[in-house]
Amino acid sequence: MQEKRVPEDADRSAVRVAIIIPAYGQPSLTAEALRSALNQRTDFSYAIVVVNDGCPDPSTRDVCLTFATANPGRIFYLQKSNGGLSAARNTGIDFSLAAFPELEGVYFLDCDNRIGPYLLQRLLTALRASEEHIGWAYTDVDKFGFVEFGDTSGPYSPLEHLFRNVSEAGSMAARRMLDAGIRFDTQMRRGVEDWEFWLHGLEMGFHGVHVPDAGFRYRRRGESMLVAAERDFGPILDYIRSRHPALFLPGALLAREIAEKSRYAVYHPDTGRVSRLTAPSEREFLDRDDYLRRLLQSCERPDYGRCPGHLVVMDENLYDVLAERRMLAGILWTLECTVRRATFAAVNFRSMADSKTTPRWLRENILCDRSAGTVPLPEEVQIIALEASVLLAHARPGGNFESLALQAAKRSEGLVLTANIPDLLSSERNAAAALTNLGKALADIALREHAHLWRAAPLIRYRSHPAMPRDIYAHLGLPSIFPCDVPASSRQRAALIVEPGTSDALAAADRMRDRLGRQWNVDLVIIGDEIETSLLASHDYTEIVLLPREALRVLSGTADHRIYNGTAIPCLDGFGSEDAIATLAAYQLVVSVTSHLAHPLMGSLRQLKVETCCLLQAASSHRSPGELVNACAAFEQAYDSIVAEDRTALHLCSALGIPQRKLHLWHDWRPWREAPQPSLES
Repeated sequence: MQEKRVPEDADRSAVRVAIIIPAYGQPSLTAEALRSALNQRTDFSYAIVVVNDGCPDPSTRDVCLTFATANPGRIFYLQKSNGGLSAARNTGIDFSLAAFPELEGVYFLDCDNRIGPYLLQRLLTALRASEEHIGWAYTDVDKFGFVEFGDTSGPYSPLEHLFRNVSEAGSMAARRMLDAGIRFDTQMRRGVEDWEFWLHGLEMGFHGVHVPDAGFRYRRRGESMLVAAERDFGPILDYIRSRHPALFLPGALLAREIAEKSRYAVYHPDTGRVSRLTAPSEREFLDRDDYLRRLLQSCERPDYGRCPGHLVVMDENLYDVLAERRMLAGILWTLECTVRRATFAAVNFRSMADSKTTPRWLRENILCDRSAGTVPLPEEVQIIALEASVLLAHARPGGNFESLALQAAKRSEGLVLTANIPDLLSSERNAAAALTNLGKALADIALREHAHLWRAAPLIRYRSHPAMPRDIYAHLGLPSIFPCDVPASSRQRAALIVEPGTSDALAAADRMRDRLGRQWNVDLVIIGDEIETSLLASHDYTEIVLLPREALRVLSGTADHRIYNGTAIPCLDGFGSEDAIATLAAYQLVVSVTSHLAHPLMGSLRQLKVETCCLLQAASSHRSPGELVNACAAFEQAYDSIVAEDRTALHLCSALGIPQRKLHLWHDWRPWREAPQPSLES
């Protein structure tokens, strides 16, 4: 049954923007979103349309109706049967288009996010100032919870949007795009539906426009719908591609890439210019220092395409000769293919008197200095090519540009190709020396402009090996699974995770083991470098599994934890996380007992159909109740149930917006595998 609460005295004709807020769960967070929506400062009238997507929690309805009643003419409350986030947004769009005849744009605000007071004004102003093909305005993403900043600066790139979602759901769609019939795909209920929505607009000829620092605040949590979608990203992306095949045809992709000139930056030392191109037919000239600034900014202020990933050094005179002889595109492609295998690739041309001789390539390997981990540049070459990030890695005071850091993922260290080509004008200039000078200029600019640089890097075979567990579990994304033996009896297996293995942690695990009772076989999994081994002798567990943090390769330094609302949550690195998930994947129930390290694992386990539970113990010698509850709240969506040993922790959970349906007092909780309950998926 559809229920609508629309104020009768609303002056709908004045409304220029509608804020659509789908509501499902998280009633306290919905209240925050509504308050931020009400606090907009604009020179136009706007309305808020809240769509209750059949939320079973009555407090969601109560919160929405309370706000609507208190703000007649500003908040419009709709209630519908559950159909997912896309269906709720579509309901809001259709209502807004019908209700507000002068509507110019629709802004999408999720119920756990917030917006700054000038966001609507800035986005609508950008849309009003744009051309007809601009279909939406998007902004940077200030993330809170886990502190991050999603910088989407730079001109809108349709090419980048095909492989990276640069426009968050928290964007404003122009009415002209909605009037074209573009809606959210209601079949997408696992996340990233906003990406498909914008790509639908792109396919219809619309583009986005970036509005910097507008005040969109995205609540980033350890477990959320987006995080779940990221784990399922491959199938979701396949579905999006199947919806818009014309966008992803090779020819269409290449045409966009050529238009954006985003593949090669060719530095010409004889003229001091840089050519930016993908294909020689489309070329842009840059000043050398302008290019170097773009290179420095490429890892700090994203602006896709302005700084190509491949750097080539050759004289402009040689470039023109190769272009005249229609060899330029082939030479650039040869260099690109070689750089996929080597830290750098270089070319020398030898002119041949006999024009009938077949051109051929000769190859020479440049070996690295193993003690220094670097590859020396060749002495005399006419062209040299590398990934631009390699040069960036040396852009620091005192950086040595006579050699390059070895790239471990590359099979070769450095390659020099010598081409015997008839009647080709050779260049006098040494490209390797020019690259060294270019690197020194980059370091000088970095020093003057206080540039802070970072970089990252990434390698697999099929059947020709002995039988391995990874062949069996590959579809789960795991190399293996801990063989927790299931006995012949009907008892199920549970794992209790503690970290570290100290007396109060083990005591809490004992209480949970006893709470589960004899119908469960319970294993104890200890993640940590320390354990009071004398305490283990009296502990009645089926198995005790020790996973020392050092063996799991926990990240060291500042990157070994994340801060959520002031609470430090330690993280395992990729290998350690994979090992831990493989250890726990075969259990029917996994309970986190005093373990912050366990929280980031739970979403993956729940995806594997493992029941997940968090025990908030009454007292801990290592963490305060606030720390325990705050860390749990960051990953609340990954848990089927959260069990508190006292009412203080229970009230703290409620205050942080954890849904009541997940919260249980110690003596009231039973695993849902013992007592089946309705689905907890939201």
